[in-house]
Amino acid sequence: MEFRLPELGEGVNEGELVKWRVKEGEQVRDDQPLCEVMTDKATIEIPSPFSGTIRQLVAKEGEIVKVHQLMVVVDVAGGKTAAPASAHAPAPAAASATPAAPAPVAPAAMAPPPVSSEVLASPATRKAARERGVDLGRVRGTGPHGRVLLTDLEQSLSASPVAGAKSFAPGAVERTPIRGMRKKISEKMRQSKDKAAHFTYVEEADATELVKLRAKAKLIAEKKGIKLTYLPFILKAMVAALKQHPRINSTVDEAAQEILTHHTFNISLSVQTEDGLTVPVVKHVEQKSIFELAREIAEIVDRARKKKLTMEDFQGSTITLTNAGSIGGLFATPVINYPEVAILGFNKIFRKPVVVNRNGRERLAIRDWTYFSMSLDHRIIDGAEAAEFMKTFIEYIENPGLLLLETL
Repeated sequence: MEFRLPELGEGVNEGELVKWRVKEGEQVRDDQPLCEVMTDKATIEIPSPFSGTIRQLVAKEGEIVKVHQLMVVVDVAGGKTAAPASAHAPAPAAASATPAAPAPVAPAAMAPPPVSSEVLASPATRKAARERGVDLGRVRGTGPHGRVLLTDLEQSLSASPVAGAKSFAPGAVERTPIRGMRKKISEKMRQSKDKAAHFTYVEEADATELVKLRAKAKLIAEKKGIKLTYLPFILKAMVAALKQHPRINSTVDEAAQEILTHHTFNISLSVQTEDGLTVPVVKHVEQKSIFELAREIAEIVDRARKKKLTMEDFQGSTITLTNAGSIGGLFATPVINYPEVAILGFNKIFRKPVVVNRNGRERLAIRDWTYFSMSLDHRIIDGAEAAEFMKTFIEYIENPGLLLLETL
């Protein structure tokens, strides 16, 4: 039987074969995962539509494969003959935004110890063990039936500072293939820099009132089982400002040479996962409350890190918010999520002494402070327009109570 790459979704004609989940000579069963294929939007797990033995893996990991291209030759159980791939293609299984990153290629003499296949552990735990050079057979599992959990691996590493550490001879060079998510990020960033004329505008903001409001709302959110971060407030402030400066909520149609100004506010969030950066979309932000957005953000981030996002999670974005504030740094110059024309960077909030004016009198006070950095496509947005948007946006950040008026 010849198995060919099935349809991956509307308008998707090819993908990168990130990883085979089977080996030649292996017996597979119906619906068992065969491989992971990465498209421009997501990584799709392709299930087996047959039971049989893998005779030959034709496509190679890292190869760009076309829809209907030959992937694998299989000896089907019972000698059944399969229908042509064009007649029936299995539906893609749940997709993820981030593929498994390839393990670094180290010198042969320093290759990490093998991870025993007899140890009970999830694929994610096995991958982490391979990357850190840890033999799972030496890690005590606390899960059901002795399964080694990711927390067991982390505890093992923390208990022994040298466990899993890589050592290299002087002058050694470690080579890591640019594949999977890192390859897609590379292609996307190169496209953005090639197409858009980037410029970045930075503004500071007094976030004292926002910090107070979030602290009060956080207590209410906790009673509802909601984790409330600053992001929902930032998203709502973005929408309020974008309504007054709509061209910044635009995308570019290069083929038609048109600017598409969107009056729906679908905001992509940059989410850092163990395999790289991904940007799922929070749709119709203007229609959702702070608490609704908090729930949705938590759910999206959780699915991103568990590799459970689907292609639909990446469609329809009109502008992007990137948040590095939890890590640190004053501000950055983010790269536009092309074909959008703007990306807003939210940075850390910190305490500092500033001069404040109260009733015409200046005094020194300790305030919560932050910076916002926004990169824009200068082909579409002029500097003055960017400055006006940021002025409006900062007003909502410094006076978050104004966001209540947006719902009236």
